[in-house]
Amino acid sequence: TYEGQIAEYDTRILTLSVLKGFFGAVSDQPVSYVNAPQLAAEHGVEVRPTTSTVARDYVNLVTIRGGGHAVAGTLVGLRGVPKVVMIDEFAVDIPPAPDMLVVRNEDVPGMIGRVASVIGDAGVNIADMVVGQDEAGVSALMVVATGTTVDNGTLAAIEAIDGVRSVVRIRS
Repeated sequence: TYEGQIAEYDTRILTLSVLKGFFGAVSDQPVSYVNAPQLAAEHGVEVRPTTSTVARDYVNLVTIRGGGHAVAGTLVGLRGVPKVVMIDEFAVDIPPAPDMLVVRNEDVPGMIGRVASVIGDAGVNIADMVVGQDEAGVSALMVVATGTTVDNGTLAAIEAIDGVRSVVRIRS
């Protein structure tokens, strides 16, 4: 979905860029702007771009939904700083980074400290972090940008924390 001023322009190249980026990350074969739509069709990925010139919270917002997940991003300020502003309906505000973790957890005291301690004990620096909670205050989401890639053992240690529901590593 393209919302705001961006919807006034031809967004086809942006849609192709999303497909190329997605299949480039999950495919062993070379992915180009030319073959990305074909790969989507072969894998049963339905692409339905929608546009709206109505802007709610941001001048421009690009949202990608699929597989039960969603992520939205925008450019902020005169310098056009990229920001991830929504993950799975949780409001966040964090610049994209090469190494990130998305942690879903119960919204209970001490959770941020426990997760951060496991990451720190592994010798990994936290470069940035944002947290958010659902409207009911039951579930929370942490997005952690790390200085290096978090290894599988550290991921397992985070998942083993009582109250952590899931951990996903994102690498670009």
